[in-house]
Amino acid sequence: MKVSADLVIPASSAAALSEIASWDGFRPATFAASEFPVDVVRLEDSASPPLVLSRARRAESLKALPATLRNRAQEAFARAGKRSARLQLAHGKSLALEDGPAVMGIVNVTPDSFSDGGLYFDPARAAARALELFEEGAAIVDIGGESTRPVSYGEMENVPIEEEIRRVVPVIEAVRARTASPISVDTRKAAVAREALAAGADLVNDVSAFRQDPDMASVVAREGAGAILMHMKGTDPRAMQRDVSYAHPLADIASELAKALTRALEAGVSPDRLAADPGFGFGKSPEGNLVLLRYLEAFRTLGVPVAAGASRKGFVRRFSGVGDAAPNVERLPGSLACLAAAARAGASIARVHDVAESVRFLRMLSAIEAPAPKALAPAGPAPAAS
Repeated sequence: MKVSADLVIPASSAAALSEIASWDGFRPATFAASEFPVDVVRLEDSASPPLVLSRARRAESLKALPATLRNRAQEAFARAGKRSARLQLAHGKSLALEDGPAVMGIVNVTPDSFSDGGLYFDPARAAARALELFEEGAAIVDIGGESTRPVSYGEMENVPIEEEIRRVVPVIEAVRARTASPISVDTRKAAVAREALAAGADLVNDVSAFRQDPDMASVVAREGAGAILMHMKGTDPRAMQRDVSYAHPLADIASELAKALTRALEAGVSPDRLAADPGFGFGKSPEGNLVLLRYLEAFRTLGVPVAAGASRKGFVRRFSGVGDAAPNVERLPGSLACLAAAARAGASIARVHDVAESVRFLRMLSAIEAPAPKALAPAGPAPAAS
């Protein structure tokens, strides 16, 4: 089964449409303000320029297309409109996705992670932190034993397999002894994933999208685990920021993710166990990260749940006006702004550091955006002004 990288890219305004068109160098037709939002349908490896369809007139516009283009466009729209209710995990578990982004809390069992390096390097403290994140409302907790930070935070340590296992497995075992809630292991190594799944982890979060270790896909398939495949420029986090240019900032990333998903399916991973992450900060410029957030909805065309992890990233600090030496709490407002964008784009999983604040934020956002079943009756006369 081959995953298609044909994309549906929503444009809510003429300015957004102009930006999208600039990546392929085509001139779109002029649309009246009332015809927005429109969708740009980019068919991979097609000689035809991208299609631009007003949502209000999509059906009639599709009918006017040649059969081949129409069929591919319809399939892309069908994938983009798909919303998985659950992500299936190992050990008979699943992650509920129907109520907006499932919050994934982060525990770094490392001395050098960019955000909290050293805070939870002790296994007992790491396990206690994971349980605390579940109490704060995390739907799943991601436990990692190797930093994949950009070199701007200092050279990352290349952790041997045995050491990474020593860091994460005791934490997973301790957490699993206290809760049945889903646990994720953040690793690029098949041997680490195998031991973590045996210890009770349910999902593998691989920043290399199964490219770092050729055995990873078969381990995930054999154990029936869930998996998040993330896009990274290259396979070495130490080199990922050397070249952050893309011919097309969405299509290039979507194409790599489609290939990774195809490899996973060919290895026997069930499609209902896969999610895709465009990889904020992993081989992207600060401005490129903003583009990903602006058009994150396009990645839903891959047909699997979309995960997003912008929490506390360097571009959040930069664009929210936070100084280099400021404490992490200063990055929270910018992180929540990114979370709002991801939720509105239909992301299914949000990987965050500040779980309690993120859960409350999403509850409030949902309450604001959920239509009332009927108009509220007046509550009576307003109190007199004092």
